[in-house]
Amino acid sequence: MLRFFLFDIVIILIVIISYYYLFPQEDLIDISKIPKSFFIESLNRICIQNNNECAAFSSAFVLRHFGIEADGNELYKNYPKKLLDGTISPKGIIKYFKRNNYNASFFKGNINTLKKQISNGTPIITLVKVFPDKRYLHYVPVVGYDEEYIYLADSLKFTINCNKRNYNRKISINDFQTIWRTWVPFYKNTYIVVCKREKNK
Repeated sequence: MLRFFLFDIVIILIVIISYYYLFPQEDLIDISKIPKSFFIESLNRICIQNNNECAAFSSAFVLRHFGIEADGNELYKNYPKKLLDGTISPKGIIKYFKRNNYNASFFKGNINTLKKQISNGTPIITLVKVFPDKRYLHYVPVVGYDEEYIYLADSLKFTINCNKRNYNRKISINDFQTIWRTWVPFYKNTYIVVCKREKNK
């Protein structure tokens, strides 16, 4: 009897995990020619979230990069795959973009694959820790890099440390790598790449 009960629990956990979570794929992008620095220059704005809406605010930033007017608060209202605390798993972001006719992929990589993806010209949504020593997670678009820093369009007000047109936070590459190594199994050094679908596909 106990064996069947444990089996049922395992099945339920597998169903829940497969519904909400997604395993990242290894990013195999060619890193042979990475520019020393790159900044995404697009007409955009950086909006500040109020609660746990960073997935929607990051998504809205990417949509505005593509020329689609989007508001993080409005996106959040109907965002898929919300967890009980109101946060959203990477699977929710992937589902949101695919349902709106974009290609979206969830990758695991390193600082070089991230730089190469940024140099393709689209903001990359990264999953990071809010604080290096705490468990809170946060989605934030990366919009540039150079040999010392990573540049972010951050929706958390208290993380802002500069006021530029396309970014409001700069963080040393070493410090970025510290917050990029999240505590969630399989979610260290992960990011979401979004691109427009070709019309004939």
